[in-house]
Amino acid sequence: MPDRCDRCGRPLISALKRCIECRETNALSAIDRVLPLFFYTAEAQALLTAWKVTGIRGFSAVFAECLALVLARTEGAIAVPVPPRPGKLRDRGWDQIEDIARLLESRHGIAVSRCLERRSAVQQKKLGKLARLTNMRGAIAVKEKAAVPQTAIVIDDLMTTGATLEACADALKAAGCGKVYGLTLFFD
Repeated sequence: MPDRCDRCGRPLISALKRCIECRETNALSAIDRVLPLFFYTAEAQALLTAWKVTGIRGFSAVFAECLALVLARTEGAIAVPVPPRPGKLRDRGWDQIEDIARLLESRHGIAVSRCLERRSAVQQKKLGKLARLTNMRGAIAVKEKAAVPQTAIVIDDLMTTGATLEACADALKAAGCGKVYGLTLFFD
């Protein structure tokens, strides 16, 4: 794997430690670092579609295994799943990230904190870059009376702009979390 941006985790094409996106926009300022595992290729898109849209839940175990291999090396950090948008459970019948979170706990012994909730019902995938950033501002909050971990690793399936991870990091840090990292299966 090539050198990666020390903020968003995307592969670098220069000798600098940050990609041009992170240098120019500083869009990811609350999150301490993101580690996306795989490129979002056409094959990855087909795989995610089969998992999320078609509902082939067997992929959850494979994805949980990929994340668990990384999470097992993060002593003291707690996995925090990105919360589903309001209405997702009603629309889709299940939450894929929650499926992974349950498997991380039950099969891999990974500590998980479901301390976040989402307030915006707008789907990020239907928005452009600027709209994604705007849509997520203030859209994630810590649940009432929920404790936040000192070190959190926010887990999600896909990072496009990083807006969702950033909103999660904002909420966690505002509630007292010291360090927030992101871990995603894919990045676009």
